[in-house]
Amino acid sequence: MQEKLPKPEPIPNSDWIVCDFGDRYMDGIFEGEEYLTQELSEEFGEVIFIAIDTSNDQLDYEHSLDGVILRKLAWLSDGCQSTWMCVEGEMEDWERTTVFSANNLNRTREMIRYDRHLQLFPAAEMEIKEQELQTIWQNHQYVLNGQLPLGDATLGMVIQQHFFGITYPQRV
Repeated sequence: MQEKLPKPEPIPNSDWIVCDFGDRYMDGIFEGEEYLTQELSEEFGEVIFIAIDTSNDQLDYEHSLDGVILRKLAWLSDGCQSTWMCVEGEMEDWERTTVFSANNLNRTREMIRYDRHLQLFPAAEMEIKEQELQTIWQNHQYVLNGQLPLGDATLGMVIQQHFFGITYPQRV
């Protein structure tokens, strides 16, 4: 396996192996167009790839099993803002409890109240926006090339905790 992947190390008390690419990103990362796990999963079974770039607010996530892409999400930056650039496959449990959580709905509501000049939208316009938001949450929809539902690169850390139990120290 070492010839295919950098620094493979087993996760303690787990069947998973983690491969740390460090600061070296492979070609195709943060573009949302290439499949990185599909071929590996034909050989190794279940493969999950998570790339997090918090300095540019980017996340590239891919999950495959036996050569089939189960889920691919790409939250990518164009240099000004990050948006959902790729959403493929079936929604996973962690998405229901984070991306489509009541907490994220409230954060998103707060964000959409303001126009690009930070002025509050009129009540009639907010009513329409609220209806659109409710539809997105009820149907668990991602808006391609848009920011809804609200995301950020730290979702990669949520995925790591969900699948592997990896936690990060709490900031004080």
